[in-house]
Amino acid sequence: MSSEPSRAVFLSYASQDAEAAQRICAALRAAGLEVWFDQSELTGGDAWDRKIRRQIASCALFVPVISAATQARREGYFRVEWKLAAQRTHAMADGTPFILPIVIDGTKDAEALVPDEFRAVQWTRLPGGEEAEAFGARVKSLLGGSERSAVGASLDGARLEVAPNGRGRATPLQDRRRSRLGLAAAAVALLLVAVVASLWRRHPASETSRPSDLRRDASATTPTPAAAQKPAQADKSVAVLAFKNLSGDPAREFFSDGLSEAVTDVLGRVPGLKVVGSASAFSFKGKSVPIPEIARQLGVTHLVEGTVVQEGQRVRITAKLITADGFQVWGSDKLDRELKNIFALHDEVAGLIAENLSLKFGASSAASKAAVNPEAFEFYIRARQAWNLRTSVGFDLAESLLNRALALEPKFARAHAALADVWSQRLLRTQTATETEDQLNSAEQARIRAKIAEALTLDPDSAEAHASLGLVLLVGGKNSEAELALRRAVALNPNYASAHQWLGVALSRSAEMDGALEHLKLATKLDPLSLVIWGNYGRQLCHAGRYAEGISAFDYTLTFRSNDTFVLSLKIHAFVELGRFTEAVALARSLPGDYTRITSNQMFVFARAGLKAEAEALLAGVRPADGSRLTTGALLALGRTEEAMALMTTTKSGGNRRADYLWDPIYDPVRNDPRWVKFMAENGLTEAHARAQAWRKAHPAEKPAAKN
Repeated sequence: MSSEPSRAVFLSYASQDAEAAQRICAALRAAGLEVWFDQSELTGGDAWDRKIRRQIASCALFVPVISAATQARREGYFRVEWKLAAQRTHAMADGTPFILPIVIDGTKDAEALVPDEFRAVQWTRLPGGEEAEAFGARVKSLLGGSERSAVGASLDGARLEVAPNGRGRATPLQDRRRSRLGLAAAAVALLLVAVVASLWRRHPASETSRPSDLRRDASATTPTPAAAQKPAQADKSVAVLAFKNLSGDPAREFFSDGLSEAVTDVLGRVPGLKVVGSASAFSFKGKSVPIPEIARQLGVTHLVEGTVVQEGQRVRITAKLITADGFQVWGSDKLDRELKNIFALHDEVAGLIAENLSLKFGASSAASKAAVNPEAFEFYIRARQAWNLRTSVGFDLAESLLNRALALEPKFARAHAALADVWSQRLLRTQTATETEDQLNSAEQARIRAKIAEALTLDPDSAEAHASLGLVLLVGGKNSEAELALRRAVALNPNYASAHQWLGVALSRSAEMDGALEHLKLATKLDPLSLVIWGNYGRQLCHAGRYAEGISAFDYTLTFRSNDTFVLSLKIHAFVELGRFTEAVALARSLPGDYTRITSNQMFVFARAGLKAEAEALLAGVRPADGSRLTTGALLALGRTEEAMALMTTTKSGGNRRADYLWDPIYDPVRNDPRWVKFMAENGLTEAHARAQAWRKAHPAEKPAAKN
């Protein structure tokens, strides 16, 4: 294990500023940073206090949120946090950045009730926490060690210089919009891919094993889900790590990031080559993790890493290919290229890569892909990270970043497709428990389809656009059409993890469980650090009756996001099906009963655990329409079958609930009831239901343990 200190950012705020703090947190995480952001309010107790103190003592940066709310509160735990951070600066060397105050309203620096140490640095102003994405990018640069201040740094989109008095003064940043470098990045990317491809046959993949553990970084150990504890594939696999920017200017980091993404994109289209997505590969950026550990966490046999130096009209690249055990099998000389005649260089390299791929792996259309502005690439990558949060704040940030990417690169097909994905996921989360897909906002669905059509017009072979089409069709309940679009996406880019994930969902809704598990499992290998994919895979494992494996997948996601109520709810149900009622009840009671889904889960668990009085009390306060599936499950568990069936017959089967109707064991008590059979027929699920039941008969669910 490494002895490197944590590189996490500690976000300190008053409870009244939680919404703004959440926006700031989302921006920092979208920039690829680890954020310690306690959303549990005052949990209380010595253990909680010790945890907070440990985090402040070990974090890389301390970000206090200052506002009228903090001014009005003369007492509060956040003031303890502020004093602890201020005290820590006394033991730091001059020039060490640590405290980065953010003001989210009109509070004046001179009047703010803050420790004196906060006044020694310039403050950042983000009204309401908005426009925080630029702040995230600057904090990312700061943590990379490229900027220093006396005790903190101003991150208002300005570079900080240290004045003789120890205070920082800001100077305007140089313009970062160097669109001409987009072609350079893609051209050099193609050259690197050509070299890697030509070497692949000479350096076959070595046999490696999957790790027995997955780690966030070298100092934190996380158990690998049981479902992932199996040997790595013997076929060729690679991950492209974020190239290091050695230009001495953090503002040029977008060029190195764009280059890395371009290499990943081209390699991802090489037949027979498994390529890990950039979201997972980029998660190691700026972290001191040994190469063998990264390879094990990503489940690959080889890694590509390199450096970029851009000076004026020239760019120098170094790259190397490394095996999973850290052995370098190839290293480039410095690739020094003149950028004046970039189009000629692009044509030359495109021909070279096409020739190499044709000889080694078969023809690929990757060489003919148009280059993209690298700064637009950076916005795209950060937007995908924000989108992966699956929160309203994450969606808002992703949309803002994608709009900025498209302003720079209007013909960026993948950004158009990503924007459609944001809209689709947002639309899905507005659906009520009893609303069908036909009742969803038809105008919004039309807008999404138009955006996807725009992406496909720009690039008919865009795997991302075809996958986006599959997603919106899934949201709209058109399962068969969605499956066709997603199969097309997978054929175009076998390494696109989200396409495999959504195809797995579509196959589950068609009662094709083997295919569903296959594609979701592959998605976890292609993007092994995606918590969304692991959560969906865990859910599918439970639908298949493999509850212990599902719990293992849920535990992995909860290690990184412990307050994910959706995953916690899924875990509770797995506990119930295994007969682990003590654990299920304890976990259900630990959830905040502040909205209908949690309350519905609680009453279902209590009913199945025999705590009928508690279940009945909760049920009395929940309108049936608020949560038809879980309300029905609770009624069935309580023996109130007539009420349950009456509720079912008034509920339409939406495509987003098809998998539940086909696979969820909460409906097992009535699957042979004539009313259930009629309900399935009315919703076009008779054949799918028969296939699902046949599969379940051939693959019995894991037997529950004795009641505890």
